[in-house]
Amino acid sequence: MSQAKVDKYKEEKKNRAKTMKRNKIKKVIAIFVCALGIGAIVGIQLGKYVYKEQKEAEARNATIAKADFESWFDKKWAGSYSSLFANSADALQDMLNGASESDADEVDDEELEAGDGEEIELDGDDIELDEDDPEVEE
Repeated sequence: MSQAKVDKYKEEKKNRAKTMKRNKIKKVIAIFVCALGIGAIVGIQLGKYVYKEQKEAEARNATIAKADFESWFDKKWAGSYSSLFANSADALQDMLNGASESDADEVDDEELEAGDGEEIELDGDDIELDEDDPEVEE
């Protein structure tokens, strides 16, 4: 061996502990950085999932004020079901309003038959009733 090789070997042997310590530190730092990167990738996805589940659970268990519910219910009813009953309600209202006005005009001068031969004449003071009717009190 030449003298240069011997000197180089002695220098390496002398600095071997420092070199090994430096390589060990580099290896630990590399492992830490890789673990941090993998943890960030997994942790971000896991965090998003947990956050989403938590918000959905809060939404399922949320309570609302009575006024807010009534407002929502009225809008829902109007949008979904009011058309089913709108025509029948209008027809019923028209029937009630129309019957009270038109029937009252027609009945003024007519004779009515109430059953069991009972006749009432509206344009005079003569009223004939069956005397056999138990509902008539004297």
